[in-house]
Amino acid sequence: MFTKQNLLISSAGLLVLAVVFIAALDWGSGNDDSTRGVVVRGPEPASLPAAGGFSADGRVADSQGKTEPAEPAVTEFQLPQVVAYEIAESAYLERRYDEAVQLFNRYTEQKGGNPWGFYMLGLSAWKAGDLDKAEAALVRAIELDGTHVKSYLNLSRVLLDSNRPAEAMPRLDEALALDPQLGVAYRLRGRAFHQLGDRIEAEEAYRQAIALDREDAWSMNNLALVLIEQERFDEALAPLARAIELKGDIAIFQNNLGMVLEHSGHLQAAQEAYELAATLDGSYEKAASNRDRLSAVDKKPDLQPVDLAAAAQSFAETVERWTVAAAAGEHPEWIELDTDSIVVSGAGFVKADSTGNR
Repeated sequence: MFTKQNLLISSAGLLVLAVVFIAALDWGSGNDDSTRGVVVRGPEPASLPAAGGFSADGRVADSQGKTEPAEPAVTEFQLPQVVAYEIAESAYLERRYDEAVQLFNRYTEQKGGNPWGFYMLGLSAWKAGDLDKAEAALVRAIELDGTHVKSYLNLSRVLLDSNRPAEAMPRLDEALALDPQLGVAYRLRGRAFHQLGDRIEAEEAYRQAIALDREDAWSMNNLALVLIEQERFDEALAPLARAIELKGDIAIFQNNLGMVLEHSGHLQAAQEAYELAATLDGSYEKAASNRDRLSAVDKKPDLQPVDLAAAAQSFAETVERWTVAAAAGEHPEWIELDTDSIVVSGAGFVKADSTGNR
């Protein structure tokens, strides 16, 4: 049974793990949206320090958290006098972001009435690391088209990356006024509340995002992180298990799962999760460090880890109730999981695949 009990780990004696979390989170980004894109990957994740060597990943993001492939070989770039949208977009899609900024900048000089040009200039500048230029371009896109929802969303992301969550909130309100069923806007509200230090409202926002999109794996991860920070490890397991069932190749999810399992005393399962995270992302030093640290710790052979498939299923059923309530226009009752019903398995952890099969 998965509980908050047994937080003692045997390693040359028993150590009591007193965990102190901080709110200095590293907001990653990225999105598997259309060619118009939505967000970008942020800086490397900051550690979430804890006594005893625990290290959860504090990155709270929107989509793919894996390390991007190496940039293409640098070739000499010459800015043409006339820029077609497709040429500028190709540079963006090929991750030649500095070139894309120059191309879309010239494109917007020539086609100053097209909000998409400014939108893509904003995204390109964001990926190139120029948040000020990104903000100005996205603001201009909204001025040209006040219904451009993606510009509101991505402007809020730029503001969050600039550590200005209070300014991001009105932009998210405007996006929700245009589309009240926009789950990603609630996810971003969760990020904003989290940055403001309001974990209660952040948790509420992430649950609303999941209720609107029951396959929003990043909101599940982010919800789990809020719960981890409050040392509510038993509650954090289920959304993480479901996130991994949906996107098992995200190294951050696996590292955070390892954190939950380790804090519950399920050391063998935790080491397996850290190992998988390090395998998925060879540059993920935090996961490798966690794996190596646990390899030297004596494991409790009689402690059976949780069944991730059962945990994921429990969360999926809970989310279904949230979704039904949201569709009926009712405020979902955030029914807590009955963690006692989550079945344990044999040695190691049972990982559910993307189909839900074990």
